[in-house]
Amino acid sequence: MCRIISYNIHSGVGRDKKHDYRRIGNYLAQRDADIVLLQEMDTRPAERSVTQDIHDICAANVYHLVPSPALSEDNGWYGNAVLTRFPVISNETLDVSQDGFQPRNIQAVVIDTPDGPLTVVNTHKGLKKHERRSQFALLHEYIAARLQSHPTPLILGGDFNEWQFFTSAFKQLNKTLNHHTVGATFPSQFPLFSLDRIWTTDDIRVKRIKKLKNTNTRILSDHLPVQVDIELPEKKKMPTFFEERNRASA
Repeated sequence: MCRIISYNIHSGVGRDKKHDYRRIGNYLAQRDADIVLLQEMDTRPAERSVTQDIHDICAANVYHLVPSPALSEDNGWYGNAVLTRFPVISNETLDVSQDGFQPRNIQAVVIDTPDGPLTVVNTHKGLKKHERRSQFALLHEYIAARLQSHPTPLILGGDFNEWQFFTSAFKQLNKTLNHHTVGATFPSQFPLFSLDRIWTTDDIRVKRIKKLKNTNTRILSDHLPVQVDIELPEKKKMPTFFEERNRASA
């Protein structure tokens, strides 16, 4: 089993106005997350060290951080990131920014889990409806092409900023991937909107999925994290030398 959490961490600033990546990293480690999809990771403030920020969000050495900056400045960067306990095979970023709006991207990381390669796609979409529609179209096009060229199990998560209760924005995505309902995740103290979402390919078995609503998550960010436990398809067992020889002589 692999445990994945998707979390918009609001630049590390909790509802108590305190900035503390360490408490977020420690919470993720306590949840036994294997992989974490982070949105709004921010290392830009000059009064902090980028190295220390990454050390803290990684819960010291529990995780390795794979960055995907949407915006880079002299003192640091802002955007998406993936935390993982497992080795990374590849990391790719696709810019889906729209003119006149805040930079946005799609991050795709292939992770070498104990059960085989898993592609995790992490994204944070825009605030305006027409901005998001263009980004959703680019996201679907990217995933469809990626599944054609890299047919590994894939999970998509992030903050999609889709405020409408009855939306057709995900119509194309839902034809390609399986959408898993988790309910409202924003704002964390009294969730009303389903901004944080998860999709998977058919070959992934979702054992359980839930939003994490407790005394910690009401404070750590303005979003609730989403946790999903999955099972990947069984690895195909390669025949041994003796099995191949016996088959040939049968």
